[in-house]
Amino acid sequence: MNPKIALIYDRVNTTYGGAEQVLLALLKKYPNAVLFTSVYDQKKAKWAKNFRVKTSFLQKIPFTKNLHRYLAALMPLAFECLDLSAYDIVISITSAEAKGVVTRRDQLHLCYLLSPPRYLYHYQAEYLKQNKLLNLPIINDLAKAALNYLKKWDQIAIYRPDLVIPIAEIVKKRAKKYYSNLKLEKVIYPPINTELLKEKKLPNLYGDYLLLVSRLVPYKNIAPAILACQKLGLKLIIVGGGPELENLKNLADDLIVFKNKVNNKTLANLYRHCQAVLSPGLDDFGIVALEANLFGKPVIINKLAGATELIVNGKQGIHLQYEEGDQVKETVKNLVASIQKMQKTVFDSKQISKNTLKYDTNEFASNFDYALQKAYQAKIEGIL
Repeated sequence: MNPKIALIYDRVNTTYGGAEQVLLALLKKYPNAVLFTSVYDQKKAKWAKNFRVKTSFLQKIPFTKNLHRYLAALMPLAFECLDLSAYDIVISITSAEAKGVVTRRDQLHLCYLLSPPRYLYHYQAEYLKQNKLLNLPIINDLAKAALNYLKKWDQIAIYRPDLVIPIAEIVKKRAKKYYSNLKLEKVIYPPINTELLKEKKLPNLYGDYLLLVSRLVPYKNIAPAILACQKLGLKLIIVGGGPELENLKNLADDLIVFKNKVNNKTLANLYRHCQAVLSPGLDDFGIVALEANLFGKPVIINKLAGATELIVNGKQGIHLQYEEGDQVKETVKNLVASIQKMQKTVFDSKQISKNTLKYDTNEFASNFDYALQKAYQAKIEGIL
């Protein structure tokens, strides 16, 4: 028996990142799976070209592919209206509303939880503050009302899946904080793309430099990284795009190099030749940190990121001291201290790389499929 599988993801309208790497790993394991989402932008989400993608009614509304944030209040309805009746297994990969799909009692719904929605809980104040449109008087009141509605809906939606698997212990801890009596399964860490190691070696064109690979959004703490490197007189190469690009360029001097889009060969060689990788963001996990380790490079990683659980302080990298709500000045100070500590530490590049190989795509797929098959059997037997 080959059960039909539906993958559910919040939105398919961004460039390649950690969550997208999870989806590609699942497609490799379940090649006949169909991907459902709220909105889909083929130009931006080129990583999804091999998926059969089905969208919600929001796709039919002009401009929603890239302005979905302003229709957040419609997201619950968008997912509840998806027709999943033809599928035996539903897998939601989500940090927002995808977990709220409606399934029958005989269907298995497994939720791979990337995080509770940050804009509803631990990041709501910053989310409102950083969006100028949402700070306008009447719009601000409407936005707060919408967020309150979404929070109430989220408190219902999280209990719809049959089982919830968090991507890291820190996400598990956060979920326990925000969702009362929610049963959570054993953590399954997301996959690392070890295929990067096979990319052809190219010469180093940049001399000594630090590397940062990230979407350019506020919670990634790119601005403090720029300021810290400028203070220390160090070259920083930033790979990634996002709404903060122009603001960050205005902040940067000649020591900071921006690369919006790079292919795997270029990315692999940037990892290969860098001194270390900066990962200062408040990431739910932070796959980039382990990609850096894959090449034997130490990483300076936010201590609140999930990947910190797999990176021993002083062995595979340096844990950046950080508390939620830290201001830019404090983050810059801590980054400077971490970079200086990294420069004085002797790292074993072979040991760093060996540690990371334990979390490759095959290991992830094996762990995930074991949990899925066990749950599906329990569902058939009426235990779950």
